[in-house]
Amino acid sequence: CRKKKVKLCVIFPSRFTQATTGLKEVINKGRFGKLVLGDAYIKWYRSQEYYDSGGWRGTWKVDGGGALMNQSIHSVDLLQLMMGSVESVFAYSETLLRNIEVEDTAVALLRFKNGALGVIEGTTSVYPGLDARIEIHGEKGSVILEGKKVKFWEFMDQVEEDEKMRMIGQEDTSSGAKDPTKFMTSESHRLQILDMVKAIRNDSQPLVDGIEGRKAVEIILAVYESAKKGGVVKLPLGNL
Repeated sequence: CRKKKVKLCVIFPSRFTQATTGLKEVINKGRFGKLVLGDAYIKWYRSQEYYDSGGWRGTWKVDGGGALMNQSIHSVDLLQLMMGSVESVFAYSETLLRNIEVEDTAVALLRFKNGALGVIEGTTSVYPGLDARIEIHGEKGSVILEGKKVKFWEFMDQVEEDEKMRMIGQEDTSSGAKDPTKFMTSESHRLQILDMVKAIRNDSQPLVDGIEGRKAVEIILAVYESAKKGGVVKLPLGNL
């Protein structure tokens, strides 16, 4: 894309929700103080019929991975967006229930470059499937997002805006945790497409360009490598 002088955008619409942008803003303002823990939990349900319905699903060649690379990558992207670069991972990755090539369950311990620690848990094999959850914890505050909802929002230095943030997404009932056809809203996709249009018109970079899009992929590939070799894997990976 650089050689051809065209724009490249990676679709990560979760970055464009009101809850996500509000969380990123308070991180940038330093309201958490020192970041301590950052966790992503993606405990979804996909039946064997789901995988059997498409020959590409659950394959290394076309799907590129399983519960992490397909379903969890948006949450992994948000986690690194909020916590910063990952320094190293130690992980387990297994195919526990589904008849597929790739993992249906994986867990990873993370060390971020800022010294904070974290966890990723991703699966497509737990019924009935729960909303994806991001938890950010620091010395001065904690925030938990579930899907597009603000589940918990608390800081030592309370401000008027905090109460408004606690109300975000409370009426939203769309969730693909159990059924991939239940993603009912396209608003965050619309906002990302507008961002891409703006980048083209202004000859600027879209918010999620190719470099940004690679970050979550690299973390997941590091998880796979750690699970395969049975040890700690440091980032950046040499093969990306």
